[in-house]
Amino acid sequence: MSQLPQNNEAFDYNPEYARLYQEEGNEQSSPDTSDEQLLPANESPGEFSDQTAGKRAANLSLLFAFLSPLFFFLGCWSLVKGLEETALQIALLAPILNILGIWQGFTARRRGTRASGGLILNGLGLCIFIGIAAFIMLIVNALSGIN
Repeated sequence: MSQLPQNNEAFDYNPEYARLYQEEGNEQSSPDTSDEQLLPANESPGEFSDQTAGKRAANLSLLFAFLSPLFFFLGCWSLVKGLEETALQIALLAPILNILGIWQGFTARRRGTRASGGLILNGLGLCIFIGIAAFIMLIVNALSGIN
């Protein structure tokens, strides 16, 4: 027969019972903190924060991957509308966001979270931006007559 008493409610908040489990590193929940999320016994706080930071880095990588083309096309649109001084600044924000997205993707991988979507999209965005910039430079070179 088990040595545990049948009345669990009176037993769970007994100070002697709580001391036994606090020595092993487990947390005893009190009735006041029932809303808070407790960590499972097999996860350490470091692993939990690394997972959360990895997911946040992966989400930031995807966010930068989607914002980068938006800023590039916004810069091109402002150039067409005649806002030359701000168009270059807005368009140059696109590769900076791609580089930040790649960095966040590698940070997510280091934390143990998969971020292949953000890495691929940011890499493609950076390649497309470099290709368009090279194409524009070739056109300007051909139109200016400098060989």
